[in-house]
Amino acid sequence: MAPKKLTEHLLAHSPDAFTSATRHPWLHLAGTSQLPTDSLLSWLTQDRLYIFSYIPFMGNMLSKTSIPTTSSRIKCLEWRVADCFINALTNVRRELGMFEDILREHFDWKEGGETATKETRAYQDMFAGAGAPSQSILVGMTALWATEKCYLEAWKYALGFKEEVPEEKKSHVLHTTLIPNWTCDEFEEFVICIGDLLDELADDIPEGSREWFKCEEVWQQVLWAEENFWPKVSNT
Repeated sequence: MAPKKLTEHLLAHSPDAFTSATRHPWLHLAGTSQLPTDSLLSWLTQDRLYIFSYIPFMGNMLSKTSIPTTSSRIKCLEWRVADCFINALTNVRRELGMFEDILREHFDWKEGGETATKETRAYQDMFAGAGAPSQSILVGMTALWATEKCYLEAWKYALGFKEEVPEEKKSHVLHTTLIPNWTCDEFEEFVICIGDLLDELADDIPEGSREWFKCEEVWQQVLWAEENFWPKVSNT
């Protein structure tokens, strides 16, 4: 019997917590265009602050990689890991601009004044811990995959309600920009790539080892942070 892949193990490790993180009532309201404007604004401003902890986290991870200088580097794991981190930084830089454009255009947003909620600080703390010098690339890659996997599945859940969106609301920024951003083929391929790299990095890590346990801990942290990051709304 082939050893269990780390990604498969993590997904099976806390299925209820994963469901809670990716099928939150806020996402149902977003998917059906019933989300209150102030709730969307709250999420946008906090996700923008989240990005400012994601960027240094990815910078820390990139600094840990050993990038080969040979022309055949594209095939080696070290280069593919570094390339993944570079892509993550490129993506999040674009998303930062997207958030700020949406805030200015749709919410008459003026920069400044926002402070991180305790839920956003939980993500900031998680990134700081997973990207610390004492942590391995494996642990950091687990954090990256966990956050992006949760976002992919969460927004796919929201997209699943598209048939319930009234015609007059299909032009809302949720349906033209935000939901497509995290449900498009390119983003799903990015998440799959991270998962494949994570499994490759974990290939020689025995199940039940200390590193394996650290990855489980990070997974649990992300699931808690993700469930609580969605603003609280009334169930419908």
